Amino acid sequence: MAGWKTRPPESIMIGVYIHIPYCRTICPYCDFVKRPTKGAAPAEFIAALTREISAYKGARDADAIFFGGGTPSLIDPASLATILSVVRRSFAVHAEAELTLEANPDDITSELLDAWIDLGVNRVSLGVQSFNDAALQYLGRRHDANAARKACELVAARFENWNVDLMFGVPPNDAWRDSLAECKRMGSPHVSAYGLTYEAGTPFGKRSNEAIDEDTYLAQYNDALELLTGIERYEVSNYARRGFECLHNLHYWRNEEYAGFGPGAYSFLDGVRARNHAKLEDYLETPGGKMESLALSGDEVRIETIIQHLRLRDGLSRQTYFQRFQRHLDDEFGEPLRMLRERGLVVDDGVVIRPSEQGFELNNEIGLALVRVPA
Repeated sequence: MAGWKTRPPESIMIGVYIHIPYCRTICPYCDFVKRPTKGAAPAEFIAALTREISAYKGARDADAIFFGGGTPSLIDPASLATILSVVRRSFAVHAEAELTLEANPDDITSELLDAWIDLGVNRVSLGVQSFNDAALQYLGRRHDANAARKACELVAARFENWNVDLMFGVPPNDAWRDSLAECKRMGSPHVSAYGLTYEAGTPFGKRSNEAIDEDTYLAQYNDALELLTGIERYEVSNYARRGFECLHNLHYWRNEEYAGFGPGAYSFLDGVRARNHAKLEDYLETPGGKMESLALSGDEVRIETIIQHLRLRDGLSRQTYFQRFQRHLDDEFGEPLRMLRERGLVVDDGVVIRPSEQGFELNNEIGLALVRVPA
């Protein structure tokens, strides 16, 4: 397979993120902005969201649209059509733009998938987390393993480009390798494999004593590399066949620009990182109102750019860095990069600097070494 598409030139396009906060049930580990609902996303929210997108006046060329949540699969097709119509009026959307919609497996039906295709959705991201019923019950998921398998089969029959989210560090520990094997059997061209975290402020925050030890965590992290053969690790926690990397997330990992809409959504535009009001009531009253806004210095942008690129298999080329900043990478980061090479965390062929296998495992160490570079 030749791959999903050829990416348009970098720095021209931006990503568009749309946050849908509604869920039928709230997972006890989730620390995202969310709100329980018994039905579809309310009309009041759709109206506020479309007002925010319509008022957008920034960069207008987009090559990736990503509906995240929450549970975007709770949007009814008519509301989704309304949102996408406004997006296409507010942005010059590239003809081959990636349009991703996150979905819970038990929302998936043939009719819903066909409606999404008619609206231009060309990538579905399934929040499977596990193909083991005991693990799913531990996580508080409302679907079971059979529903996950059925959803994968329905999506695979209609979409060339799709993703499965999996989570390791979930009891029973012996279920993880079986879930990876099942995922491979399903044939997803993209897999996101994340470790369970017990975040403060969530119900799981009080159960941090149940977290697996570091050795088991690392072993399970490496299980994905071992068992997901046929797709490559292209980012610390993400695996894909060549050409099926998540374009929207690459905007984040390359420290490129993106516009965020919906409660709690982040944007990074013109050197300013901003966040919408996370409290739903505040968002509905003032769609697009900011709870945070920070203008980054040139030094901060350059540091973040190299740190983010070193999460990626393809790393950062000296030419890319110079073209973006008109500065030489080694003049600014030569000493910490030398130390990282000596520690075996990065590989440098003189043209491109990439994380090593150990650098993927200890990626935070790379960030710590680089962030200490004086501004």
